Amino acid sequence: MERIRNFLARPYALHLTILVLYSLLALVMTLPLALHMSDHLLNTDSNALNDTYFSVWIFGWQAHQLIADPLNLFQGNIFYPFQNTLAFSEIILPGALFYLPIEYATNNPVFAYNFVLLLTFPLNAFAMYLYALDWFARDARPPTNHVNLAFRFSPLASFLAGLIFAFCTYKMGELRHIQLLFAMFMPLTLLYVGKFLRAPNFHNAFLTALFFALNALSSLYYAVFLAFAIALYLAVEFLTRRFHITRAHFLYGALAVGIAAIFVMPFLLPFLRLEREYNFSQGRDPRIFSARPQSFLATPTSQWLYGDLTRRFLVAGRGQPLFPGLVALSLGALGWFALVRARSRAWIFPVLLGLMGFVLSFGPELLLGRVLSPALPFPLPYYFLSLVITPLKSLNAPSRFVVLSMLGLSLLAAYGVWWLMERAPRWKYAIAFVCAALIVLEYTAAPLRLEPVAAGSAISPVYKFLAQQPRGQAVVELPMGAPTFADQDRYVEYTYNSLYHGLPLVNGYSTFIPPDYYKLVKQVRNFPEWNAAKRLQKWGVRWFVIHADRYPDQDKLRAQLAALRFIEPVQEFGDIWLYRVKKPSQ
Repeated sequence: MERIRNFLARPYALHLTILVLYSLLALVMTLPLALHMSDHLLNTDSNALNDTYFSVWIFGWQAHQLIADPLNLFQGNIFYPFQNTLAFSEIILPGALFYLPIEYATNNPVFAYNFVLLLTFPLNAFAMYLYALDWFARDARPPTNHVNLAFRFSPLASFLAGLIFAFCTYKMGELRHIQLLFAMFMPLTLLYVGKFLRAPNFHNAFLTALFFALNALSSLYYAVFLAFAIALYLAVEFLTRRFHITRAHFLYGALAVGIAAIFVMPFLLPFLRLEREYNFSQGRDPRIFSARPQSFLATPTSQWLYGDLTRRFLVAGRGQPLFPGLVALSLGALGWFALVRARSRAWIFPVLLGLMGFVLSFGPELLLGRVLSPALPFPLPYYFLSLVITPLKSLNAPSRFVVLSMLGLSLLAAYGVWWLMERAPRWKYAIAFVCAALIVLEYTAAPLRLEPVAAGSAISPVYKFLAQQPRGQAVVELPMGAPTFADQDRYVEYTYNSLYHGLPLVNGYSTFIPPDYYKLVKQVRNFPEWNAAKRLQKWGVRWFVIHADRYPDQDKLRAQLAALRFIEPVQEFGDIWLYRVKKPSQ
């Protein structure tokens, strides 16, 4: 026991132990994913694997391009012949960088993706742990001369802050949106903003810029959210602490902005060009996926403690389950009370941050259900802010602002735990263990629903065959479905399959779908009729991958294909038939 205490007395040894604990908890709280990483994907709701398949493609395409052609990173192989198709959705670049070495080592996109997904949990938790440690040391110091003695429990309390931030209901309810799990750069950015205010130098300016850029490259949503959090933090700090602003603040602050711009702008330009060309944010309605009051009482249906009890509070297809947890709320309230009682101003920022995330999560109008009729005769603060901060108009899921609420609540809850331990030091480990166990109990969603998928060597040989063909020849997979976003969900597997052959693919799936693509889908719905097949040929298709099992009559299908004289059969791979356009001489 004495050896263990001596080991943990070293800061780096303690941090490593904390990181290992978070990693083990991530494996347990997402069971049975760790047991089926190579051939299963999370299947969390009625939309099945649409976003999960697509995220695998996002990572896989970037992993390919970063090695083969990094200057054309955004020239995705989907939606042929449209340009910059990677910019049709989030790029989640930090996730792709984690994914790249794993995928190249295993040659299995599904395993690499699941590895990255699991990795986000300990990284989120550890980042929040580090931020809470700094907050304890710098902001929440008690009015006593015995600071080191009083705060000897802060690592245990900070460990609880990491648990809440990483495994909260919001995160466990968004497992199919991996970009929303990349929130670890938020606490790290705020950590170095605080360090920069206290010591404006190049080191702190650079790390502030780096973490802000990594956050923006993980999610454009989170770039907006973090900008709000930084603005609030600066306002609170200057109003409550009355910092003396020096020339170094201006010099290195401008340098931090410049460094962040250098990191982000090359990746932001394709999005700006896309907006100019299609004005795709015009039709977005922030109300649709805004939080409803009942969202804060709802948990994922897989949450084994509350899932059945809160099922009636879920508004299908609207908002997210956002229940913060009884333990986190209780500890947060206790932390706020203790800070106010101690006459500390450290409560101001986390409380305002939590309130800001809560209020903005409701979007421009308060809605009570699926109907978009406002429940109040006046708009909410989000609406007025969107008149000045125009990016808010293009965010179609304001409910995600709640990530800021969970960040603030994590700090307050950590202080609540510390307050309990400080009053009963002999029971400090028991207090920390009980609080951690209750948090884990509330947030655990295991066993998660998994879906078996073809991956690695188990992929259909048709894609291995196509991978051997000359580069640049376009592929279409049929049927293409109906020209609606909901129906396209059923065919997102085509996008995932394209990772295995790397050829240009006419099909595609993304947040934004080009109007011309929907026109094509509508025109070829009656494939294999002659006009539909000829339209695909004119579009530039060389290879036809036909899923015969998705057609009602395979004998009729074969006869219709035989009547198309400009294409020829190549090979049948079970229920997948491969055809190609004949060469002109034929």
